[in-house]
Amino acid sequence: MTIKKVLSAIPREVANCPLVKGHLEKSSLNPRYLANFLLLGGITKDVFAYTMRVNNAKKNPEIPDDKKPFVIAMDKATGVTTTVVQLVTGTAIASDKFQNFCTSRLFADIADDAKRFKMAKLGFAAISTLFGAVVLAKRIVVPLIATPLASYFMPKGLESGKGESPTGSDVVRTQSRPTWFTT
Repeated sequence: MTIKKVLSAIPREVANCPLVKGHLEKSSLNPRYLANFLLLGGITKDVFAYTMRVNNAKKNPEIPDDKKPFVIAMDKATGVTTTVVQLVTGTAIASDKFQNFCTSRLFADIADDAKRFKMAKLGFAAISTLFGAVVLAKRIVVPLIATPLASYFMPKGLESGKGESPTGSDVVRTQSRPTWFTT
C-alpha cells in the first residue's frame, strides 16, 4: 500500500470512528453540548497561544531586557483574564436558562414547528456562545481588565515602576505603556 493511499484513508477512518460519530450525533441533538464544546475548544486554543506567547517573549532577543518583564507580565495577565472571562461569559450564555429565554422570544414564530425550532435553537446556541465569549469577552472586557492585572505578574521590585531588571539595569516607567509599544 502506498503512502498516498494510507494518508487518504486516515480521514475516512477518523470520520467513521465511534467516538467521532457519537460526538457528531450528540452535537446535532444537544445545543448546550455543542456550545460548550465550541467554547472549550476556543479556550483551549487561547491557553496554548498565550503560553506560547509568554515562552516566546522570554526567548525573544528583539525585546530589550529591561522591557521583557512588562511584556511577559502583560501576556500572562491577558492569558489568565481571557481564559476566565471567556469561561464565565460562555458558560452563562450557553446555559439552558439564557438560551431558552432568548430562543423563545427570537423564534416565537416557528415554535410550533419542532424541527425548525430545534435547528434555530442549535444554531443560535453555537453562534451566541462564540460571539459572547470571543467578541464581548475577549475583545471588550479583557483589555479593560488585563492591563491593571499585569502588575500582579511583574517580578518583585518592578511593580512600582522602579527596580532591578534581570540584567541589573534600572527600569523607570513614566508612561502607562512603554515607548516601544505602539499600535
